[in-house]
Amino acid sequence: MKAYKKGRIVENIEISKNIYKMVIDVNLSAAPGQFFMFRTKSFRNEPILSRPFGVCDESCGSLTLLYQVVGEGTDIMASLTPEHEVQLLGPLGNGFNLENSTNRKIAVVAGGIGIAPLLSLVKKLESKVDFYAGFTEDPYFIDEFRPHVDKITCASFKKDGIFVTELFDPNDYDLIYACGPNGMLKSIHEKNTSAELQISMEAHMACGIGACLGCTVESSDGEFLRVCKDGPVFNSKEVFS
Repeated sequence: MKAYKKGRIVENIEISKNIYKMVIDVNLSAAPGQFFMFRTKSFRNEPILSRPFGVCDESCGSLTLLYQVVGEGTDIMASLTPEHEVQLLGPLGNGFNLENSTNRKIAVVAGGIGIAPLLSLVKKLESKVDFYAGFTEDPYFIDEFRPHVDKITCASFKKDGIFVTELFDPNDYDLIYACGPNGMLKSIHEKNTSAELQISMEAHMACGIGACLGCTVESSDGEFLRVCKDGPVFNSKEVFS
């Protein structure tokens, strides 16, 4: 059974409103799409219960994650400073399948903070791709993708009045990788008739190893899948009918 690894924060900065980038001096050797469980204690000695985060990037023995401040736990995370000790369990779950990704027309699609695990993905793909990203407000973290993709198309719903699913036709591609709200993923699936669609699903995870069953979703054939153990990446046909 995997054990928690200790690491220390190198950087923890706000890159957009309530969006933070944290760099930790730990190496998980994760595949694109895998995740880890994060826990620590705050300066007030309050514990942050383990919560999942996708691996955004790994390089030179450090791990990068993006997170959005949405509650008490992530608010505490935002207050952590360099040298603060954290614990990570991972890598966990099944990531994106990169087999048969060469010589295919590929789209990578992000919805909001779903952009987080997609940087490590585009860095591993042998061919450059078209990247689409949708945000509620101002776009963020886009520049990190520019060296690794052919084209970037993004939109802010509050400014442009459109969703990321309106920026492209799934049937123009052979292979699509997507991460974002489950409603966005379902919308892409419903519009798609020909592309292979791999989706990274969101779910509340308490353990990250499939024991608590708190992250189960119903599959397209009526069975139940654990997002942490069976996913978080699925072929969309596994979960949407």
